[in-house]
Formats: sequence, C-alpha cells, structure tokens
Amino acid sequence: MEAGIQSLLIILEIQEADTIRLLINGGLSGGSRPARRVYDSPSKGILWGWEVTGYILTKALASGILGIPLLLNQLGWVYFSSESFWITSLVSLFFLAATGVLLIKDLDQPSRFIYVLLRPHWKSWLVRGGYTITVYGGLVTLMGAAHYLGYAEWADWLVWPILLLSALLAVYTAFLFAQAKGRDFWQSPLLILHMLLHAVVGGSAALLLTGFLWEPIMPLIPFLKNILMGGLVVQVLSLSAELIVPHPTEDSHRTVMIIIHGLFQSEFWVGVILAGSILPFLMLLWSTAPLMLALAGALILIGIWYSIRIWVMAPQMIPLS
Repeated sequence: MEAGIQSLLIILEIQEADTIRLLINGGLSGGSRPARRVYDSPSKGILWGWEVTGYILTKALASGILGIPLLLNQLGWVYFSSESFWITSLVSLFFLAATGVLLIKDLDQPSRFIYVLLRPHWKSWLVRGGYTITVYGGLVTLMGAAHYLGYAEWADWLVWPILLLSALLAVYTAFLFAQAKGRDFWQSPLLILHMLLHAVVGGSAALLLTGFLWEPIMPLIPFLKNILMGGLVVQVLSLSAELIVPHPTEDSHRTVMIIIHGLFQSEFWVGVILAGSILPFLMLLWSTAPLMLALAGALILIGIWYSIRIWVMAPQMIPLS
C-alpha cells in the first residue's frame, strides 16, 4: 500500500516540477519537446501481498516486545535488569530492521524510501511513519547502549519518549490506510484499535514464547498471561463489532461478506478465531506448563498474521469503480 501512495506522491511532485519548467521555457506556448518517462509506476498489480502483511506484523512486534516490559518496569510491577533491557532492545531493533527490509522490498524502486525521507510530504502518513521508524530506532539504540555500557540512569530519560513512539509505531499504518479513500473498509476507526492490539497481544505472545528459552522473562509471565487473555477477549469483541455492525457503504459490506462467507472464511474462522484466539485463551486459562504457554504464544502470533493478511487483502478484492 505504501508503494502505491508513495508512487502517486512522487509522480505528482515530479510532474509539477516539469510543468513549471515548461512554463519558464515556453514549452506550453508552442514549443516542442520529446516525451519522456518521468518515473516508473509500480508493477505489482492491484494487490499488496505478504510484504505489507509482514511489515505490519514486524513493526507491531518491534513496538510490543520492548514496550510491554518497559511499561511494566516503569510502573514498578516487575524488575527488568539492564542486561534484560539491552537484549530486549536488540530484539526490538531486529524486528524494526525486518520492517525496513520488507517496506523497501515492497517498493519496485527502493530508492523511493530515501526520496520519502529527503523530500517529505508531511501530510502523508507514509512520511510520518518513516520518521517514526527512524526516531524510534535511534532512541531504542541509545537506550540499549546505555544499559549495556552501565549508564542505566541516562536510559531512564528515554523511557516515556520510547513508549509514546512505540504506540505511534504500532498504529500509524491505520492512518495511512485511511488515506486510501478508495477502500471503504479501511476507513473504519476500529482499525486503530486492531493495530494497537497487534502490538500489545503480539508483543506479549512473542515474550511468552521467548520465556520458554530465556529465564529473565520468567517474572513477566503472570502479567503476560493476564495481558494476553484480556487482549484476546478485546480482540475478538473488536473483530465482532467490525463485522457485525452494519457498514455505511456497499463496498464495506461486500468486504465483510468476503471475510466471513467468501474467499477468506477459512483463514478467518479457523486461523484467526479458533486457532488464533479461542484455543490459546483456553490454554492460558488452564495451563501453567512452559511448553503449553509457548505453544499458546505461537498460535496467537499465527492468528495475528492471518488477521493482518485478511484486513490487507480482502478490501482489495472489491474492484475500484
């Protein structure tokens, strides 16, 4: 999706510059000039596929996997050591780097990413998101380095800015989707809640899965279980509200039908609802075995993947008029 919006912005800006040059040189008053291609359009067709789904998931994990322990530690509910913080910062930066790789891969010409940063169109959430990723990555790097080098007191100044940016990192794509006015289903205000839940639930699930292998996560597990059970309930309720409450346009209604009765019904009912929500909720409720908790975390992440994939793909099945 970013590739489409970005290409449109680039084409408009370049064509505007060409028009100004033509006016200055008299090109619109009878002068002749050979036609030239100003910029290649993306060749991906009408669908944004797994790259977009992937980077929405990876940026949610980059946000939640650090934001959750950072917030719990800041509230005094758990103690997270400096070693745990710099290692968790590295994991967050890994997923942030994966986000950048997938974003650039989604572009037919990766130099467009540099173009966005160097010639920003500030009304676009693509630009705002790009700078959010950049600043968040810089602050997390500083915090991780401070903890690693033994300057934890300096890292305390970065906690709230990182938490605020982690929330923005999680949800900015919802605002970007809303700028695609041709897709009615993406105009829903619940999309912000969905993406925030991806970070909270996805980050907690990834930490729960990590706790199976890394002992410093163990003190977080009781909190992670409660966050996940509550988050799964809110997630199912928000999905129900999205799909049950009547939508104001025919295109949105058709998208809902595609999700619950059409092409994506198996992925939604089995992948998102059953395997990604109900089963892990019951496993978290009834079991404290580390292996069972890790399996629940893995199922939750699979469910989030399917949820994002459906929300990205299904609206694109409706032809633009």
